[in-house]
Amino acid sequence: MTKPKLTGQDIIAMARHSIINLDNKEAEYAAQEALDAGLDPVDFIEKGFVEGMREIGDRFEEGKASLVQIFAASKIMDAGMNVLKPKLSKRDKGFCFFGNIAVNG
Repeated sequence: MTKPKLTGQDIIAMARHSIINLDNKEAEYAAQEALDAGLDPVDFIEKGFVEGMREIGDRFEEGKASLVQIFAASKIMDAGMNVLKPKLSKRDKGFCFFGNIAVNG
């Protein structure tokens, strides 16, 4: 049986979901799927990982998430970003900027 083809929106939603649900493996998988699908890394990071972090931050402000969850979510995002770094560092030497995020390649 073949794996169903994910759309770009599916992959971005998976990245966002991985942050919200603190799922390390899902973040890594989403990042690899984004690379394999040829998604724009800036869009993927901003609409996926950053939006997930924003939602965790909003939950924290509402008293529905703890500071520990914010730190855990940042570690999950790091796991996904680590999948992207080798590809990004081939494109640019030094720092890569994605909106408000800088990645040292």
